[in-house]
Amino acid sequence: MTLSLLAGSAGLHAQDVNEGEVAGQVYGPPASGVNVARPPAPIAIPEELDLAAALASTTHPQVQASEAEAEALGAEYRVARWQRFPSVSVEALLATEGSSFADQDGFALNAILEQPIWTGGRINGEIDRARAALRVGQDRVGEAQRDIVLRVISAYYDYVLASERVKVLEASLEEHNTLLAAIGRRVDQEVSPLADLTLGRSRTAQVELDLASTLEARESARLRLLSLTGDVEIKPALPPSGVSSTLPAEEVALADALGCSPSLAALTDLIAVAEAQRDIAEAQLWPQLLLQISQNEITGARAAVVLRAQLGPGQSQITALDASDARIQRALADFADSERILREQLRRDYVLVRASERRIEAGVLAADAAAEIIASYQRQFIAGRRSWLDVMNAVREAANARLSESDARVTAAAGTARVLALACRWQPDGAETIQ
Repeated sequence: MTLSLLAGSAGLHAQDVNEGEVAGQVYGPPASGVNVARPPAPIAIPEELDLAAALASTTHPQVQASEAEAEALGAEYRVARWQRFPSVSVEALLATEGSSFADQDGFALNAILEQPIWTGGRINGEIDRARAALRVGQDRVGEAQRDIVLRVISAYYDYVLASERVKVLEASLEEHNTLLAAIGRRVDQEVSPLADLTLGRSRTAQVELDLASTLEARESARLRLLSLTGDVEIKPALPPSGVSSTLPAEEVALADALGCSPSLAALTDLIAVAEAQRDIAEAQLWPQLLLQISQNEITGARAAVVLRAQLGPGQSQITALDASDARIQRALADFADSERILREQLRRDYVLVRASERRIEAGVLAADAAAEIIASYQRQFIAGRRSWLDVMNAVREAANARLSESDARVTAAAGTARVLALACRWQPDGAETIQ
């Protein structure tokens, strides 16, 4: 019943999974002569970002670890299915003289074959638990790939942002140097006071410091991206403005994200694991009916139907039921918490994208106006109607306007990419290598 309530929002897959089908990947760039074939990315996703995400989601060690775990769980599922088959045990007996079965000391071998006839649901419960655990493992692979894609988005757009800021700051530094040379000549000619030259040097030094800091941030983001892609160099590219217009309606994206989230699917399957564990604990209260065939040198060959009851110490088996019920409640609470986090993340990205689009419009107007103000203030400064401080402030405000515009563009693009990834409208993990 619990699973049926959650299947809609978690995208629960009811069909059985093929065990042992996950193959390992080699971490690092593709070998020589190997191309990466990917389905076309949405228009809002730059080709460079799509390539980086495809490489990282298929070759990153975190994904490979998840695939290895899924393969191990597939083997455990096969182990659970083998419990339906007979089991064979061989014992070595050292019999002493005086028993009713032996009149002398001796060494004997005992071979026993047991076939379960009825186990009260133990075997079915073990198989159900292993099957659900395998689905959890495969969901964790998707979760690892999605997390890697989100990390790539963060590193890539940090790289893009730093690169855009470097361009603006380099242009601002060039403009400051030009003004600094002009005011230097005026000071040499004793037309302007030395304080104006000192102000120009101070503002130029500040731009140089900002540029150095931004260069460091760009290199840091580049190294993060290299680490994710396995040392494959990715060039930053900013998508055109207005890419957020390709996003679906917020409620549609939210429904898609809830329906395809691998994290929610894994938590749904964890609920199935907990419920199967409860079935196993309940089956432990019932005896087992076995067909037993044995052969040894003391008792000879015999066949028997065995009724076997194994009771734990005290009320441990009943307490195990309580533990299973508590785990089911915890799994339900974890599902609700993850669903709440996903809703919050997606809605926050939509708020961020809308705010960034408004900032882009304001930034463009401010940058265009600042360029005109700089030219006007320079003419008025020469005419004596504006101070040198006014000119310096206008240059700084123009740079800040261009920085604000580029920040807004990158923020809108990054938010759009995150929404598309969370809503499964962009899935770069489908990459495969072709010779």
